[in-house]
Parts: sequence; structure tokens; C-alpha cells
Amino acid sequence: MNQKNFMLKLITIPLLAVTALQFTACGDNPIEVEDKKQSHLSIDFDAAIDGIESKRENMDYYECYDKAKRYTFNYKKRCDSFIDKYRSNSTDTVLSLETVIKMVKNEDDYNDKGNYIGTNNDPAINYLLFSKMLKITLVNYKQTKDISESKKNSDPEIRFLVKSYIDNEPSEYDPFSATILDTVNVRQCCSDNKSVAIQIPRGIDAIEICPVLRDKNEHDAYYDDEDLLKESDCVSVKNLGWVKEDEVKMKTTEGEKALIIWEWSLYSIE
Repeated sequence: MNQKNFMLKLITIPLLAVTALQFTACGDNPIEVEDKKQSHLSIDFDAAIDGIESKRENMDYYECYDKAKRYTFNYKKRCDSFIDKYRSNSTDTVLSLETVIKMVKNEDDYNDKGNYIGTNNDPAINYLLFSKMLKITLVNYKQTKDISESKKNSDPEIRFLVKSYIDNEPSEYDPFSATILDTVNVRQCCSDNKSVAIQIPRGIDAIEICPVLRDKNEHDAYYDDEDLLKESDCVSVKNLGWVKEDEVKMKTTEGEKALIIWEWSLYSIE
């Protein structure tokens, strides 16, 4: 290498170093630039999380409103209070939405603020605080005499009428009705139990469950001459609010020409 080239390299290297130093000094520090980018990204991320959380809470409220509105008149107030109390991450107790909705429905044990008040044993509250289902099961039907004048066997139809009462007076509801058996040419039935369910509205404190048997060969109209089973065989159930759920009770109803064995019980609507 000649002396001229060597001297040129000695001059060029310091100049490049000075240029690089000046460029860095005039511009932003690469580390600071990256920090600013990260900071900007974290702000956007937090905003997105807040938006998702807000939407989730709104969905919780709407689902609670929809699930609780049939059970309590003040469902919106209760849903707002319970979700704020038990679904917020700022509280010590965070419960699932399903559990919160069950608590919202339970006016006996929780007040409107979501505080536990214990089971209400007030004997005055003997009515249904919320709607329940009456399950009726036909266990057996047996024709003891010919109930049809035109046929040896019969075409039996068995229905249950449910009359409802408030304070010993008939309620404003018409009798509820459900057909449990509708068949032809039989004297005895059935090998498998048949069930129906009837919704009993809140506020009712007593019901009468009346089995109705008619032979379709003799009676064309749906409601005519239903005297094959006696009205005195209706089951009277008072103080519905005190009736234990899922407790099956059996009843044998025997008329002049036929006998039926049936069961009934109450259960909550899920």
C-alpha cells in the first residue's frame, strides 16, 4: 500500500465516525423511539381491553334482565346491583353470571342490594313468590264398567283441570287444562307413565287439581257431560308457598265406571 492511500484511510475513518455521531445526535435516540412505540401500543391495548370489558358487562346485564324478568318485578334494579357487587374484579367475591342470576331470582334470601338476608320463614307468605310448574303423571287407567253404550271398550280421554285461588277466593285466571291421555279402544292403560306440566303463576296460594275422564264415543263436544269422575275427587292444595318441591304425592280416583291412579308434584322453573 502506498503512502497516499494509507493517509486517505486514516482521514476517512474519523470522518465517518464524526458523521455517525452527528446523525445520532440530531435524530431521536433509537431506544427512546422504541419506548415511544411501545408506550403508544400499550395505550391502544388498554383502551381495547376497557372496550371489551364494557361490552361484556353490558351483555351480562342484558342476559340477567332476560333470565330474571319472569321471576321478580324489580329485576332490572336487582340485576344492576348484583352484577356490580359480584361480577366486578374490584371486589373480593367474583361469581359466575349463572350464579348471580340465581341470586337475583331469590328474593327470599337476597335483598335488592345483593345482601344475604337468610331464608324468610314468615308464616304470612304462603303464596308462590315466583311461578312454579305442577307436574302430573298418569300411573294407571282401568275401566271397571262399560262406559260406552256403543262399544264394549272405550275411547278414553283424561284431562286435568287446575283451579287457582287467592285468599280463599277464585283467582282471575281461568282453570288451567292439560290432556294426559287420548287413546282409542282400551279398557286399561298404560305400560309407561305419561306426564304433563302446568305452569302455576306467582301470587297463587291454593289450587284444586281435578281429573276429568270422558268417553269420546258418547260425548262429541270437548267440555260436555264430564261426570265419569266426581268433582269431590279433586285434590285441594293450600299454602302453595310452603309445599316442598319435587315431593311426589299419589292419588287414586275411582268413579262409577273407571279408576285412575295419578301423581302430582311441584318444581321450580329453571
